[in-house]
Amino acid sequence: MAEAGRYKDAVALLKTFEPQDRGEELITFLIAGKIYLALDRSESALEYYEKAFEQDIENFEAVIGAATANTKLGNFKQARQYLGIATDMANDSPQPVLIKALISLRTGKSKEAAALMQSIVQSQPDSPETAVTHAKFLSQAGDNFAALRVLHAYVEKNPTAAESKDYLGELEFLFGNKAYGLQQKQMAFQLYDRQGNTFKRDVVAAWLDVNGRGIEPPPISAVPKDSLPRQATPVEPAIEKAPIQTTEKKVKQSKINTLPSANDKEFAPPLLRFPFPDGVTITGGSGFIVDNGRKIVTNRHVIDGGKEFAIRTGLGEVIKAKVIYASKSDDLAVLELDKALPSERSIPANAYSKPRVGRNVVVMGYPLWYILGQGSPSLTNGMVSKRTGMGDDQGTFQLTAKVNKGNSGGPVFDMAGNVVGITVGKLDIKKIQDEEGFIPEDVNFAIHVDRLPSLINAAFDSKEPNSIELTTEELYQVMLGKVVMVATYK
Repeated sequence: MAEAGRYKDAVALLKTFEPQDRGEELITFLIAGKIYLALDRSESALEYYEKAFEQDIENFEAVIGAATANTKLGNFKQARQYLGIATDMANDSPQPVLIKALISLRTGKSKEAAALMQSIVQSQPDSPETAVTHAKFLSQAGDNFAALRVLHAYVEKNPTAAESKDYLGELEFLFGNKAYGLQQKQMAFQLYDRQGNTFKRDVVAAWLDVNGRGIEPPPISAVPKDSLPRQATPVEPAIEKAPIQTTEKKVKQSKINTLPSANDKEFAPPLLRFPFPDGVTITGGSGFIVDNGRKIVTNRHVIDGGKEFAIRTGLGEVIKAKVIYASKSDDLAVLELDKALPSERSIPANAYSKPRVGRNVVVMGYPLWYILGQGSPSLTNGMVSKRTGMGDDQGTFQLTAKVNKGNSGGPVFDMAGNVVGITVGKLDIKKIQDEEGFIPEDVNFAIHVDRLPSLINAAFDSKEPNSIELTTEELYQVMLGKVVMVATYK
């Protein structure tokens, strides 16, 4: 049930199960760890995986689970220790490489992450597990078309690869091609059955039972002994894009796109559990915790037109909130939480600093959360390239760190952990190309911290901001619980 995404049923069943021996207890720990990981309760997941590891130090699933949970919690040093053990256990498995690559990706080292994945792809080009792992990495990196291409290419060459068809069906379904995705899942079911893999077969059957209601997939014949029909060309995912919004300063910023709130529509991951009515379309951006855990800073365009509001922290808490401030001159808003978070989870009142041109910075938030997942934030590296924004706008500044939909409202940190800006948008490349005839390099903008309202109780004139510089991994771990996803519906 947990494998098929039926987590409520799995939890209910687990509560009634009484282990009769250490072997059954081990299985219980592993299942509980898997469920809590899926629910983005990584601390609980880690607890169960560590119990499983203590009981059987040679259990590969326990080691990989502990590495994954530590990665989600930003405990990268501990994650690498478990990955070392996993590699010693199974040096031909791509799973440890995938987690290492995800650590690099999460901390802004995209080239390093891609190189890690390429190494395993080149060493095991014919492995179905490698094909699936490669596709998962590409999806996590935000390149969903590439993930689909990898899987389509692999199943065309290896038409009886059940694992690849299984994940291909999941991705196609997730990105809007539901009927085609169900067809691939049905093929995977038949292949697993023919191979005698009853566990995987039953997992797919449970998945089809949950997701296949009311959808008629294209008809398929029984799977031939040696081959399957050739796959259709991948259909572009039916992703509904939120409309581009512009700031109120139309003359100065007409060529700047504020980042649209990411829109989950029907294809968002199934673990999003905000306290909103069923069936609504959720939009989301980023934010950060201020005022001793009581308030959240974000962009005004993230919350504009919203009916209800909630935040999700990098540690898995979901809390309702209400808008208490929306600036008329800057793209800024402040929310008040229904339940305050611990004060140590807030950005300290003196941890704000004006950006300096040439200084290294990181953008942290939830870009493309409907694809990459809403459980943990990610960061990208860059530098402050100009003290002012478009048309020398004094309220914003320019930076080179890449931003995407969903980054709106997230913090820009210097390497000492001071907030130097609030992410707001990027240069409208298409508009520049249409009007000027060239494609500019990626140019991004943030709002100066001194534009924040006094009600967040920050000391912008502090003479003693944080000064000890951190590595990107240290910064990520320190800020993991302080950066949030902001969600609403309209």
